[in-house]
Amino acid sequence: MKRTVYWKDIVSSFTRSKGRFLSILTLMMLGSLALVGLKVTPPNMTRTANRYMSQQKMMDLEVLGDLGLDKADQKELKELKNTQVEFSHLTDVTVKGKKGAVRLFSKPSEISLFRLTSGRLPQKENEIALASHWAKWYKIGESISFEEKSGAPSILTKHQFTIVGFVNSSDLWSEKDLGTATSGSGSLTAYGVVSKDIFDTEVYSLARLRFKDLEKVDPFTSTYQKRLEDHQQDLEKQLKDNGEQRYQRLKAVASQEIQKGEKELVSAKSKIGTAKEEILHAQSQLKQERASFEKLSGLLPQKLLGKRQAQLDQAQEQVNQRVVEIQKGEKELSEKEEELVQAKLNLEKLVQPSYHIYDRKTMPGGQGYLMYSNASASIAAVGNIFPVVLYAVAAMVTFTTMTRFVDEERGNAGIFKALGYRTNDILSKFVIYGFVAGTLGTIIGTLLGHYYLSGVMSKIITQGMVVGRSKAYFYWNYSLLALGLSLISSVLPAYLVARKELKEEASVLLLPKPPVSGSKILLENLRFIWKRLSFTQKVTARNIFRYKQRMVMTIFGVAGSVALLFAGLGIQSSVSGVSGRQFDQIFKYEIILSNKSNASPKEQKALKKRLHQSDIQDLEAIYIKAFEASYKGTRGKQTLTLMVTDRETFAPFVDLRSEDDHAKLTLTKGAVITSKLAQLAKVKIGDVLLLDGHKIKVAGIAENYVGHYIYMDNTTYQSVFGTIPSSNSYLLALKDSSKESIQSVSESLMGLAAVKGVTQNASLISLFNSVAQSLNNTMMILVVVSILLAIVILYNLTNINLAERIRELSTIKVLGFHNKEVTLYIYRETILLSMVGIATGLLGGFYLHRFLIAMVAPDSILFYPKVSLGVYLYPVLSVTTILALLGVFVNHHLRKVDMLEALKSVE
Repeated sequence: MKRTVYWKDIVSSFTRSKGRFLSILTLMMLGSLALVGLKVTPPNMTRTANRYMSQQKMMDLEVLGDLGLDKADQKELKELKNTQVEFSHLTDVTVKGKKGAVRLFSKPSEISLFRLTSGRLPQKENEIALASHWAKWYKIGESISFEEKSGAPSILTKHQFTIVGFVNSSDLWSEKDLGTATSGSGSLTAYGVVSKDIFDTEVYSLARLRFKDLEKVDPFTSTYQKRLEDHQQDLEKQLKDNGEQRYQRLKAVASQEIQKGEKELVSAKSKIGTAKEEILHAQSQLKQERASFEKLSGLLPQKLLGKRQAQLDQAQEQVNQRVVEIQKGEKELSEKEEELVQAKLNLEKLVQPSYHIYDRKTMPGGQGYLMYSNASASIAAVGNIFPVVLYAVAAMVTFTTMTRFVDEERGNAGIFKALGYRTNDILSKFVIYGFVAGTLGTIIGTLLGHYYLSGVMSKIITQGMVVGRSKAYFYWNYSLLALGLSLISSVLPAYLVARKELKEEASVLLLPKPPVSGSKILLENLRFIWKRLSFTQKVTARNIFRYKQRMVMTIFGVAGSVALLFAGLGIQSSVSGVSGRQFDQIFKYEIILSNKSNASPKEQKALKKRLHQSDIQDLEAIYIKAFEASYKGTRGKQTLTLMVTDRETFAPFVDLRSEDDHAKLTLTKGAVITSKLAQLAKVKIGDVLLLDGHKIKVAGIAENYVGHYIYMDNTTYQSVFGTIPSSNSYLLALKDSSKESIQSVSESLMGLAAVKGVTQNASLISLFNSVAQSLNNTMMILVVVSILLAIVILYNLTNINLAERIRELSTIKVLGFHNKEVTLYIYRETILLSMVGIATGLLGGFYLHRFLIAMVAPDSILFYPKVSLGVYLYPVLSVTTILALLGVFVNHHLRKVDMLEALKSVE
C-alpha cells in the first residue's frame, strides 16, 4: 500500500505538470536532434562514399603526361612495387551538331570501373555507354555521332556509336561540374565509355594507380592522406627525369624524321630534275621529227602520213602526261618542303613535357569528389560547435525548470518524509521525472537525428552526385553521448536541487517556502534616475534582481538562442556574399584562354584576329602556372595558381586590394598572395612563402574568397625562378558577360588550332555554389531548431515566473490593477530581460559566427566575414514575435486564474 501511494504520486507528478514535462522533453529532443543529426551525417556520407569507391575500385593516384605516356613510361610504371596500374585512353569530343564537350574513356578492366545504371557496357567497337544524367535526352538503342576538334590529329577510328547503356563514373562524381575540356566550349558536360580498340594510338592518355596499403584505409582520414602524400612524393621522384628523357626521345625521333625527309626531298628533287631533262630532250626530239615530217608530207603516200601523224600525236600526248606528272610531283615536293619547314619549327618549339600526378581531389573532373569531402568536413565542423551551445542553453533552462518542480513538490516531500519514507525514496521521484522526460526526449531526438535530419542534410549535399543518397546507419556512440548529456541536463539538476531541499526536516518542508527577500539595488543609489521612475518601474527593477536565478536563465537562454540564430543566418549571409564579391568585384574577366606554345604562325595569326573581334572588350597576355602545395592542418594538397604580368598591376582584370582597408596593391615591391593562402601558409607581409623549392617574399596580401593565387610582375618572377616568363595565356573580358555569351565565345575560341584550353569563371562559381547550397540548407535547418529552442525557453521561463508569483499577482489585482496592468506587471520583466538577452546574444553570435566560418569553410574558400543587416534584425524580430505571442498567452492565462483561490493558498 505504501509503495502504491508512492508510485501514484510519481505518476500524478507527470499528469499535473504536462507543460513542464513537455518542455524538458522538447529541450532534450532539440539538443539530441542537432547533436546526433550533425554528428552522424559526415560518417554516413563517408561510409556511403567508401562503399562506392571500394566497389568501383577507384584509383588512388592518376598520372597524365602533356604528350601522353609512351612505352618507356608504361614500363616504368608497371615496375612499381605493391601497386596496381592500369592505362587508359581518353579524348574530348563534341556531339555532332551540338556544343557540349564529351569525354570518351576506353573501358577499364581493373581500376576506376564504371557503374551501370541501365543497359550494359560496350562490347563492340561501335557501342558506347553514356553518363547516366544524359538518360534524360538519349535512350538505349539510339545512335550518337561525335566530332573531334578541327585541326587536331584524329585518334578515333569510329565516330558513330550505338548507345547500349548508361553509367556513373567512379572518378567524376558531379553531374553538373565535370571540369574543363579541350573541345566544345571548354567545359565538360558528359562522358562515355567505349572500346579501347577505337583509339588509333600506342600512347596512352593516363595511368591509374591503386596502392595495396591503402585498400582498407578510410580515404577521408588523415592516415590515408598521409600515406597517399608519401606515395605521391615517391612517384614524383620516380618520374622526375621522365620529361627530359621523353624530350630527348621525341627530339631524336623528330630529328630522324627530318633527316629522312631531307634525304627524300633531295632524292625527289633529283628525280624531278632528271625527268625535266628527259622531257626537254623528248620535246626537242619530237620537234625535229615534226619538222622532218612536214618536209616529207608531199612525197609520201597519204596512208603513211596518217600513220606517222598518229605516232607523233601519241608521242606528244605522252610528253604532255609526263609534264603533268612532273608538275604534280613539284607540287607534292613543295608541300613536303613546307612540312619539313614546319617539322623543323616544331622541333625548335618542342618543350620538355610535364608529368602530372593527381589525387582524387585534384584530378581533372575531381570537383565532385572535392565538393563531397568539403561538404562532409563542413557539416562535421558545425556538429562540433552548434550542439554544444544548444545543450548548454537547454541544460541551464532545464536546471531552472527542475528547481521550480522541487519547490512545487516541497509540501508533498514533507508529507512523505513525515510518513517515514526515506530521503532517497523521495529523491528518486525527482530523478525519475527528469530521467523519463530527458530520456524520452533524447530517444525521439536521436531517432529523428539518425533517420530524418541526417537524411535531409545528406540528400541536400549528394543531390547531383553519382554516389547517391547516403545510407542511414545507427551509431551507438553518438546515441549514448546524447543520452549522457541528457542525464547531465535533466537528471543531475533534479538530483542536486532535491538533495539540497530534502536535507531539511519534515516539519520545515511542510511549511511554505518563504518568498525571496528583496534588497536595495544599485539603481536606487542613483537618485537622479530612481526618483524619476514610476511605481511599477521601480517594482520591475527590484523584482528583476530579486529573482536572480531566473534573471540569469532568461538572459542566457535568450542570448543562446539569439547567438545560434545569428550564427546560422550569418553563415548564410557570408556564403551568399562571396560570389558577388569574388566574381563581380575582384575577378573582372570571364575567360582564361591557354594558347599552344608550338602553334604555327598561321594559327597564331588566326587566334590574334579572333581575339580582336567586337565581342571581346579587353584582353591581356599573361603567364600562368599551377603548383601544388601542402600546409599543416589542410585536407590534402592545395592548388596554387601563379599569374605573371609585364605591368605593375592586373587591373582592370583583377582588383588587387588589401583585405582590411581595400587599398590598391601593386606588384612593384614583390609578390602579392591571396588571403586564404596566407592563412594556410601562416605568412604575413614581409615573410617568405616557399613554392616548389623557391622562396617568394610576400609584399602584399590581397582580398580573395575562392582559390589560391600568387600575383607577380616579370621582374619578381625572374628574381625568384631565374628565367624570363613568356606569356602562355590571355585574360579576356567580354562585352556581354551573360552565361550564353560566355559559352558562345568559348566555343568559338576552342575551335581555333592555337588554343590549348579555355577556363570559364562559371566553373569556379559552380564549385562555390555547390558548397554554398549545402551549407545554406543545413543552416536553415539549424535556424529552425534555434527558433524552436527560443520558443521553448521563453515559454518555460514565463510559466515558471507565473507559477512562482501567482499570489503576488493576485494581490495587486485585488488592489485594483486592471488585467493589462497585471500582465505587464510581471511580463515587463521578461521583456527587459529578453532585451538584455538579445543584446548579449547578438554579441555572442558575432563571435560564434566568426569562429564557425573559419571552421566550416573548405581549404580553398574564404567566407566573407561581414554579414547583412538582416542577420541582426531577424533574431531580434524572431524573439520579439515570440514574446508578443507569449504576452497574449500570459494575458489570457491571468484572466482565467481565480485570484481569491490563489490568495487562499497562503493559509
